[in-house]
Amino acid sequence: MADRNDAAEKGFRPTPKLIASGVVGLLLVLFVATNTESTEVSLLITTVTLPLWLVLAVVVALSFGVGFALGGRGQKRKAKG
Repeated sequence: MADRNDAAEKGFRPTPKLIASGVVGLLLVLFVATNTESTEVSLLITTVTLPLWLVLAVVVALSFGVGFALGGRGQKRKAKG
């Protein structure tokens, strides 16, 4: 029980990895938000004109999805106990 109280007294302490991820995420959002002009995107059989921010947002979302799906593959899992 003392461990829980000690942790509560220390408060939230973000790790350097969490801080770096937040900074990169903020820069990514700013980059996407500043690119508002339209651009042509060539798909397999057609070409469409879309706002660049939408194209970037879709690419970022797909990248996060792939990273999430494959993220644990290179790490050894900790044994319980």
